[in-house]
Amino acid sequence: MIDHIAIIGAGSGGKAAAVDLALQGKKVRLFDFPEFEDNLRDLIETKTLISSGAVEGKATLEMVSSDLSAVLAGVDMVMICTQALTHDRVARELAPLINPSQLVVLNPGSTGGALHFAKVFREFGLTQLPTLVETSTLTYGCRAKGSEVEIAVKAKRVLYGALPGKVIGTVGPELEALYPAFQPAASVLEAGLNNANPIIHPPLVILNAALIENEGSKRYFYRDGISPAVARLIRKLDEERMALLKALDYPAQPDPVTCVEQGYAASSDYYECYKTGPGFVKFRFPDTLDNRYLHEDIGMSLVMLCSLGQLLKVPTPICETIVKVGEALAGIDYMSTGKRTVAALGIDNLDKQGLKTYLESGTLI
Repeated sequence: MIDHIAIIGAGSGGKAAAVDLALQGKKVRLFDFPEFEDNLRDLIETKTLISSGAVEGKATLEMVSSDLSAVLAGVDMVMICTQALTHDRVARELAPLINPSQLVVLNPGSTGGALHFAKVFREFGLTQLPTLVETSTLTYGCRAKGSEVEIAVKAKRVLYGALPGKVIGTVGPELEALYPAFQPAASVLEAGLNNANPIIHPPLVILNAALIENEGSKRYFYRDGISPAVARLIRKLDEERMALLKALDYPAQPDPVTCVEQGYAASSDYYECYKTGPGFVKFRFPDTLDNRYLHEDIGMSLVMLCSLGQLLKVPTPICETIVKVGEALAGIDYMSTGKRTVAALGIDNLDKQGLKTYLESGTLI
């Protein structure tokens, strides 16, 4: 039974998860690193979060702290709600403290997060790894400020996979009790390849680079950023994502169809989905190109897609082109840095069957 939950990351996603799970009657602890204590400042004394929108209510947390050891002690589940850019640090901080009996959930995994954590845990000498779960998307479309959280969308369809995949029937029922929208995937990689952020965000940012630098948050990310041409580029990139899923014998569907199922959009047309979808309309552009839409969605997730394409011999020319343009805009060689590639994850020596065997067993031979 999952009763005691530690949430790592007190940004918008972490606070949304904290208030939602606390309102479900769970004992929730919220953690962030000391340098991000501003995220906790309004909560340290009151431990109270107020939520509006798709989840409404006022919830009291059991603990709010930047002491990771204290937050982890005795919990049943550790949910990580951070950007993928922080995953390596979180994994390294968790490794000496985590108990193999604790369930570790990456919400979201950002395409390869569970594999990344497994690699780090092994580096730290863990012979028995905790079960790792990766979701395809953050379970909330949300914004938080201080002790208040606005949850515009609580996703109605979220794929999740476990590492090892064979335990999905054991961990699944308890997770689905917390999140009825959860749908089990065959593996963490199937869930990760249903992450749409790297499919949507990079084309929007690249083709609106001047608008971001000139006007930034004065303009709306989707409403002002989507045009028929931008939607066409998203569709071509999405086709490559679906080709990777099919190469692994996993089902694949266009992202706009998923967006309708999740509750973000009313139309499965690529242009209408993002242009008018009710779950997209309130988001604004960042004020700089120095943001996670480049560093995370391109530098980690799209690099992972390109790398996986090479392993599986699936062409990904659009993906590779967007990575190169992103590198030019950011002035960073994302591909050579290789923060999340099959080599960085220690699976570059596997063929397709070897990869699927590892995903199912959780054991690297």
